[in-house]
Amino acid sequence: MSSVFSKAFKTGTSQWRVAAIVYFVQFCLALTLGMEVHNVLGASIGKSLEINKLLAHYDHTVFSDFLKVHGASITPLIGQLRWLLLIWLLFSVFIDAGLLYGATEPEQVKGSTFWQGGARYFFPFLKISLVFLVLVLIWTALIFVPIAMFLQPALDYFTSEIIPVWTVLGLLVLYVVGLIKFFIWSVVSRLYHIQMGATVPGSLKNGRRIFWKNKGALLTFTFGFFALQVLLFVIYWWLESMSGMTTPVLIAVFFVLQQAFVFFRIQIRQMVYDGIAAIVGV
Repeated sequence: MSSVFSKAFKTGTSQWRVAAIVYFVQFCLALTLGMEVHNVLGASIGKSLEINKLLAHYDHTVFSDFLKVHGASITPLIGQLRWLLLIWLLFSVFIDAGLLYGATEPEQVKGSTFWQGGARYFFPFLKISLVFLVLVLIWTALIFVPIAMFLQPALDYFTSEIIPVWTVLGLLVLYVVGLIKFFIWSVVSRLYHIQMGATVPGSLKNGRRIFWKNKGALLTFTFGFFALQVLLFVIYWWLESMSGMTTPVLIAVFFVLQQAFVFFRIQIRQMVYDGIAAIVGV
């Protein structure tokens, strides 16, 4: 397993040009979304006194009054965000197609390879993504609906809050594990489609078979990189809480740190794809 980790790190860092392309695309999309939000909010509620109150801390009463007064300005923004999120989903499918195509031939990856893979496998990967989106929504309902229905009665029934709280935490851990399994299954299915040219149902079926055959190694590898991302987030949160963005210099420093974190997360995704491809023998 250590050889897979080291190979994934080496391959992911060597493909920094592809990571730079993905970073640029995501940055442009995020900038478009941010400008849209800024323009709508700035024109309608930019001088609202409620904004200053909410910056200090969350106040439910202030937030409710804020929605009553400025709800008409926020509603059109929500409608526009739905279309922007749809565009983000489509670009995400294209990006994953390019990265996964590169994972099948890591020694030959170039910038042009990314664009070729994204264009060639966009539509089949979109179908696979929609299938897993439905599965994730079903999984989310199976976990969170019981929590919503039984948490309050459980708090009233038990003499201590420990049992309901630990039950909820256990369900949340189960939920995260399920999401990771869906993620691995989707990656393996798409890698299988690239290598074998199978249909979408065939790719899903064989992806599931390959996942269960290599379940232990795939879960260990993926959890390792998941822990790495959590560690990076904790480090960033610790640095931000220790110093804060209180001066123009610190704001600039933390902006650079944020962008470096985003760029490294793209490389982590490349590493995960390369490692999964190596484990399943693609």
